[in-house]
Amino acid sequence: MQNRTNSNGAADGTPVDLPALAGALDAALELRLPPVALAFAAERPDGIPEFRDEVPSACALWRRAEEGVFFASAAAHANCPIGMMTMGFAMSDEQKQTLMELVGQIGGMGYVDPAEAANIPSVPGEKGGIVYGPLASFPGTPDVVLLWVSGKAAMLLSEASGSARWTADQHGTPTFGRPSCAAIPVAVKNDTPTFSLGCTGMRTFTAVEPELQLAVLPKAVLPGLHERLEAMTVINAQMAQYYAAQQARFARGTAV
Repeated sequence: MQNRTNSNGAADGTPVDLPALAGALDAALELRLPPVALAFAAERPDGIPEFRDEVPSACALWRRAEEGVFFASAAAHANCPIGMMTMGFAMSDEQKQTLMELVGQIGGMGYVDPAEAANIPSVPGEKGGIVYGPLASFPGTPDVVLLWVSGKAAMLLSEASGSARWTADQHGTPTFGRPSCAAIPVAVKNDTPTFSLGCTGMRTFTAVEPELQLAVLPKAVLPGLHERLEAMTVINAQMAQYYAAQQARFARGTAV
């Protein structure tokens, strides 16, 4: 798998306790669905079963990953030309033609400007497939972790990852719309948490609740995230107590 370590660690060797991280994410963010992990691979790793079912889209595999670890080859993503492109798989001339026909079709509906296609990002590097699975039982180091989060959870995650900090060159947490899968290459390239509000396709194929959005965590932010989440949860609880007291003071008409 690309840029992976033998133990559950980041590319720089920093160890990451994936079960503990999964538990911390679930508890702090009050997740409704388990976090899943993806690792890009040149070929199927030994001991990892190959996905042999057929799905209508690449994002449908995200929900399948909740059930167990598997390797999905590039061909397993072929029913989704846009997903093939954003994941950075090599495409045949026929697949490229299918992609352009799809872009033309949805462009004709007014959903996208066909000129956008050239600017949609792709995960860099050669790869033969992707290892998917639950974060809590993922083998090795994931390249990205996917979460379905509420607005409240997105705020806490931004604080814990540092992207909510105001600095001279602060750009906030990147948030995109369609296609939702494009948030993955953005997170990978920039080493920063990235959100997608959730396009219609993603919501159709994943059936997630309307109020949830996609959060993509690149492996660079995973070391120490467990502890930062716990710390920010405590800090936010303290802030909530302060604001509640302020609200109560005014509600009683005792403000001075």
